Amino acid sequence: MMPLRSSLSCVAALAVLLVACGDDGRANTSATAGSSVSTISGSTGETQSPTSSTGGLTDASSEPVSSSEPPTTSGSTTDAPTSSSTSGASTTDATDSGVSASTGTTAVGPEGCKQVDFLFVIDNSVSMENEQTALTMAFPGFIDTIKNTLPTSDYHIMVADTDAEGRCAPGICTHSTCQAQMKYACKDIFSECDTTRGAGVVHPAGEFASNMPCDFDPGKRYLLGDDLALTSNFQCAAKVGTAGNGSERPMDGMVEAVSPALLAPGACNEGFLRDGAILVVTFISDDANVEDMNTAQQTYDAVVAAKGGDVDKIVMLGLIPGDVGCGGGGKHWADMIALFGPRGIKGSVCAPEFNTFFQDAVNTILDTCVINPG
Repeated sequence: MMPLRSSLSCVAALAVLLVACGDDGRANTSATAGSSVSTISGSTGETQSPTSSTGGLTDASSEPVSSSEPPTTSGSTTDAPTSSSTSGASTTDATDSGVSASTGTTAVGPEGCKQVDFLFVIDNSVSMENEQTALTMAFPGFIDTIKNTLPTSDYHIMVADTDAEGRCAPGICTHSTCQAQMKYACKDIFSECDTTRGAGVVHPAGEFASNMPCDFDPGKRYLLGDDLALTSNFQCAAKVGTAGNGSERPMDGMVEAVSPALLAPGACNEGFLRDGAILVVTFISDDANVEDMNTAQQTYDAVVAAKGGDVDKIVMLGLIPGDVGCGGGGKHWADMIALFGPRGIKGSVCAPEFNTFFQDAVNTILDTCVINPG
């Protein structure tokens, strides 16, 4: 038996020989667990020739890698740099990749929509005080969620009401809904657009209305997403009050709001609707009767035509009666909403709050944004 010291000497000599001369005439390298190898997984130290690693060990059979190339991710077999991962999800450039590094939730990447036009059509008849209050209370949470979810802050937001001629006008001011704030609604201070159904509301008047001009940009009857007082200005406009005509026509209001007549240069809603934007329509009414002149199909056709025939750019949200415990009627509105398929969402106008409805609708708006890159 060979002495132990002699055995060790032979092994050492053999190791020197193997290191000294590889098959290609160059020295091979072999990294042990304690070697200084640069990896994205957190090893420290410097190496002149970073090599791909598996489980923190260098692949000893690989060719030396130029020091100008970046180190690869643990387990990678490619020379291209990759991002580190946690539970299989990339945390590099989370915004671009669509994955939030902090929550792991999917967000819209850079290919999402670039513009969104929001149209709110609000019944301003005598029974709508509580519903208008619920809408204005739900708006801050809704718009905050939109801002935190969609890849754009380029919004247009417009409010329209449901009647062409309210109960209050100079010389016609006897109805109880006209008496608020020293008969403000009866004064001769309103423009033609203020009394046109479908025109953006900027000067609501009558009982339970704001009874003041809202602070919109001059010449515009819609709000912009970067408005520093967006919430308060929306709430001013959305308090359309209860002095509207008793014949509630929300489908007529939305058709007229996006009609060529009101969108034309110099018309009331000029500039609101943009070709590249997705359109989100929300209408709210509690009327059990069928007052609209437009049928469900005619309304659908007109709104789709306003978006160049592209129904995939439209989300239709309706808060209407018809549910159990919420009175009768509303079928014509439900039929119209249904025509928009998965992008038509019906909610109960009798709900005690509208926050849940709008928060649930955000996912549909997001999906519509994703399939319509700007």
